[in-house]
Order: sequence, then structure tokens, then C-alpha cells
Amino acid sequence: MPDTQQPTEVRHYDPLTADRPLRGANRGRVVAISVVVALHAAIGYYLWKTKIEVKFQEYQDQAVKVSLLKPPPPPPPPPPPPPPPKNMPPPPPVQPRPPLAPPPNIIPPPPLPIPPVPRPVPPPPPAPPPPPRAAVITNPDWIRRPDADDLTRYYPDRASRLNKGGHARMSCTVTASGTLTNCSIVSEDPADLGFGQAALDMAKLFKMRPQTRDGAAVGGASVLIPLTFNPPADE
Repeated sequence: MPDTQQPTEVRHYDPLTADRPLRGANRGRVVAISVVVALHAAIGYYLWKTKIEVKFQEYQDQAVKVSLLKPPPPPPPPPPPPPPPKNMPPPPPVQPRPPLAPPPNIIPPPPLPIPPVPRPVPPPPPAPPPPPRAAVITNPDWIRRPDADDLTRYYPDRASRLNKGGHARMSCTVTASGTLTNCSIVSEDPADLGFGQAALDMAKLFKMRPQTRDGAAVGGASVLIPLTFNPPADE
């Protein structure tokens, strides 16, 4: 059987003709891109001209012609007043009119009653302030006070003879030196045996440390002193 296979055609690559279709496609792309770029450039130029470009407007001063007018002349001064006439008689004196008498048939009205005006009563003067209360010493600090011998020496005679004891309370004012003054008996029991007088006699034996104010001793405070008298024991 005869061999009918035809020989294959061998094609050779020609670089001059192989890229012709590609060159045609690239040329179309370049033309399209150029058209788009030109269109964008035209739109940008239009926007720059209408929106962005600064337009300056020039102004010119127009000269105005001004003509100065002369002021009008001042008016002439008024003429002087005429002189007063000489030997002019003085004006007649003014005579007051006589008062009109009321008709005789009209009774004058009675005078209006005027009530008396009450005089304002001045307020009473304010009451004087109460005198300051003297300070009362409740816990005195004694420097000296009567002892048992002093109580025996000042014991009332009648109470001693009756062998009776008693109590006395006296109120005194403390001086700045600490001594007592202006003493008075507040109470005594019994009241008729002389214990109050004995307490007053012993007031000179008391001495206390006075109160101080700003570092200086002051007086005027009062102190209440209770005294108890016991009958002397029989020897």
C-alpha cells in the first residue's frame, strides 16, 4: 500500500510580520488614552477659567469739580434806639383799690373748728442696765484661816457657859490682797448665842489667794464661809 501521508509544512517565525496585529491594537489604545487626556485637560481648563482664576476689577476715581462760593456780606447793624424825650412827666402813682364791703344782709359763716393737735408722748427712758453680778468663789484657795485655838479664843461666852455648839455662815468680799471685807452673816444656829458675831470677829484671820485677770490680782469677788463651833472639851 503506497504511503499517501503528505509532508507537514514547517513555518518559520518572522519578527517583522509576527507583531503586526499587536501593533494595531496598541495604536487604538494610544488614540483612546489621548482622547481621554485631551478631554480631561479641556474640562480642567474650563474649570480653572470659570472657578479658580482670579479676576481683578479696576476702579478709577472720577474727579469732581468743586467751586467755592463767597459768603454773603453780613447785614448792617440795627440803628440805635431813639433817645428818651426830655422833661417827660413821671407816671401817675398806682392807687390800690378800696376793699369791697360785704352786703349788710349776708351773715358771715362761722369759723371752722380746728381740733387741737395731740402732742406726741415721748417714750419712757430705757431702764438702766442691771449692775454686774459679782463673781462668787466656790472653791477658795486659803493661805491662812482660823485654827482650833482661834475658834476656842473667839468662842462666845454664853455658849461656852451653856456648853452649846453652833453654826454660822458669813458672806465676804475678797480684796486684791486676799483679805476679807464687807462681811455679813447669812445664817446662824442657834441665833441667840453669839456665833454670828464670833464669825465676824474672826474674818480678819482669813486670807486667800485672790483671782487674777491678765496676770494681775483683782478683787471684788464674794466668798461664802461656813463655820462650825464645837463646845470646848472640859479639862
